Amino acid sequence: MTNGNIKEIEWQIEEKPIGLKGSEWLWALIIVGLAVVIFSILLKNYLLIIIVALSAFVIYELKKKISELHHFKLNNEGLYINNKRFPYDSFESFWIFPFGEIAFKRKHHFMPLLTIPFHNREESLIRDIVSNYLPEVEEEESFLDLIQKKFF
Repeated sequence: MTNGNIKEIEWQIEEKPIGLKGSEWLWALIIVGLAVVIFSILLKNYLLIIIVALSAFVIYELKKKISELHHFKLNNEGLYINNKRFPYDSFESFWIFPFGEIAFKRKHHFMPLLTIPFHNREESLIRDIVSNYLPEVEEEESFLDLIQKKFF
């Protein structure tokens, strides 16, 4: 969608709920959780029991979560995620992964990489818009991202 000098692209992605694939992982988590609880009781480490219980609750709640539809937009003002604006000057660089994700390297170090999925047919327009404001610097997926894609 080009309008004079203003280039803009919008897309929507359905966020799949985080959930373990298959019942084997659920059973493995239950067994590991019970083993940690028994180990905690033997060591009289009751705080660890509370942490395991809270973790189990979080995993249970994440499995119940329904999918959400997220709206993304790129234009000359920046990146919009569900109408929240992220100006280009809040990023250092970007990288487009070959499997349909764009990564923005943020300037603050707490969450340095913002990764957003997109439809592959939009790659050239996304690169065309963003490269006017940010340098393209190759990034690697983090270990946690790889684990999440493999098991969740």
